[in-house]
Amino acid sequence: MPVDLWTIGTLLETAAGYLGGKGSTSPRLDAELLLAETLGFERIQLYTEFDRPLATGEVDRFRVLVARRAAHEPVAYIVGRTHFRHLELEVTPAVLIPRPETEELVDVALESLRRRPTWAPAPPSAAPLVADVGTGSGAIALSLAQEAGVAVLAIDSSAEALEVAARNAAATGLGELVRFCRADLLSDVPEGSLHLIVSNPPYVTSCDMSTLAPDIRLFEPRVALDAGPDGLDVIRRLLPQAARALRPGGAVVMEVGDRQAERVDALAREAGFPLVIVHKDLSQKDRIVEAVLPGVMTMTPADLDAARRDALVGALAAGAVIGVPTDTVYGIAAVWDSQAGVRRLFAAKGRSPGQPVAVLFASVDAIKEALPDLEPASVQVLEAMLPGPFTFIVSTDVPRPSLVGTADSLGVRVPDHPVLFRLLESLGVPLVATSANLSGGTDPATFADVDPRVLAHCSCAFVGAGEDATAGTASTVVDLRPLSVGAAPVVLREGAVSAATALDRIAALR
Repeated sequence: MPVDLWTIGTLLETAAGYLGGKGSTSPRLDAELLLAETLGFERIQLYTEFDRPLATGEVDRFRVLVARRAAHEPVAYIVGRTHFRHLELEVTPAVLIPRPETEELVDVALESLRRRPTWAPAPPSAAPLVADVGTGSGAIALSLAQEAGVAVLAIDSSAEALEVAARNAAATGLGELVRFCRADLLSDVPEGSLHLIVSNPPYVTSCDMSTLAPDIRLFEPRVALDAGPDGLDVIRRLLPQAARALRPGGAVVMEVGDRQAERVDALAREAGFPLVIVHKDLSQKDRIVEAVLPGVMTMTPADLDAARRDALVGALAAGAVIGVPTDTVYGIAAVWDSQAGVRRLFAAKGRSPGQPVAVLFASVDAIKEALPDLEPASVQVLEAMLPGPFTFIVSTDVPRPSLVGTADSLGVRVPDHPVLFRLLESLGVPLVATSANLSGGTDPATFADVDPRVLAHCSCAFVGAGEDATAGTASTVVDLRPLSVGAAPVVLREGAVSAATALDRIAALR
């Protein structure tokens, strides 16, 4: 076809066919991106001006770009940019082209930050509590800064990559939240200084390098891909460094290769991470590993200024578990209407699904408001004996997540403990709670008695005056449901109060 007869439509069709024949897996998209780049158009304009004739110079410039793509050069390198989540980023052959799997890595990191906030503001002058190791173009660091508002330390061993990332930070207006550091992994990070580490490290085995698509093998930086004979050379070094750089309860989230998650799980546990969670990507492959150190950040209800309270409410809504003192034992808790939080509570101590959890309320009035179908006889007992070291089983059909009581009953408590009372009042929501021990272990009397492996599941833990007054004895559990038929209540578990004393007090009310 003579050059002067080319239109946008005919040129796109011809170029797509040609690129398909050269092995492109997205020939039409490639052609559209390259022609839009040639003409200075948005892609949609190619279709609003589909029949527009093209000048000779435009066709010639397009042919040069198509020839580069036909030689397998990635489109992102040809046009010099790519899109990642909400960002448009510069990319050069000095950095990997960020991929959709890494967007899912950011999703997991953001979810971790929602459930486990840093509890610290992120002004430009603040030391970053989050690090992106192997930042490349800065895609991960900039996305976390943009979407979570956190200060991020972006680390890379390549000066050229850091130059690209710095330009991206400036272009996106996020430069004040992202600091750059040239280093070998976390070698320059102070011990115990970080809350979260995110990384998309090299994980391709050396023998698999030759099997990669030519777009990757011939053009993307080998140092960002090749990770030795088993693909774990970098991860094997990163995990112990992460354990050193993180504060207690800190987490590392990594993208790993297909079929590597089980081995990375083992490496994480060897490095001192007792809690390891493997996340599947959208194709249901085990591709993201989250590992958490033992321990947790502590605070008191007095520390809950407006910002921290909002962060805690958001964390609980996202499924957080927190440590709380009660009048009987030190416990762990989650918001009562969060299925994710309830499941995490059970996982934290290995609790059997056959042992539903009770709910902590700030007052008997709060119980009556949440459970409007309570029977009068049960209300009479609650009003007379709470707050106190009792868990009362009552009849109720109020909807709630599974494992929170049974379908028609619920254990309720109003603990007599100043720290927990202030926390419940501040949050304004009931909490499901259980003792903070591994199932079968001794109930902890204080925070200091809690196994750090249990605390690894927690986003924070509350301590304060009066906590050490607990006896480490669980509450006495009394089933009040027989009262509805005129029968005596039943003590299901004798705890802080003897069965005889509990039944005598109830009988005195009748």
